[in-house]
Amino acid sequence: MKRAFYYLILVVALLVVAAFALANKQWIAQGVDLSYDPTRPGAVETTIHLPMFLVLFGVLLVGMILGGITVWLKQGRFRRAARVAQVEVERHRGEIDRLRSQANASETREGQAMLPSSVPF
Repeated sequence: MKRAFYYLILVVALLVVAAFALANKQWIAQGVDLSYDPTRPGAVETTIHLPMFLVLFGVLLVGMILGGITVWLKQGRFRRAARVAQVEVERHRGEIDRLRSQANASETREGQAMLPSSVPF
């Protein structure tokens, strides 16, 4: 059921993206001025002709990448705290196992010492 819902949402999202691309298929000229010269205002060195939806999807992709990097950097302290906590948990588990084995060993020694050897078990 989850998988069917996932595919339904995926198909709807793809239809929305396709409709958006069809609605914005007009070509635009995007000027790129890599060598800014204040003495020649409005002079563009390179002009790229692209469909508008490619420009919009490109901006969306760059925004998602920058947002992902920002979130990853902001959550670094939480990942570090989780790593420290995991090391501490492993250390405590080892200590618990050691104490359990010591407790079991002392119980068996006490149990053997308390039972007389003449008990017919």
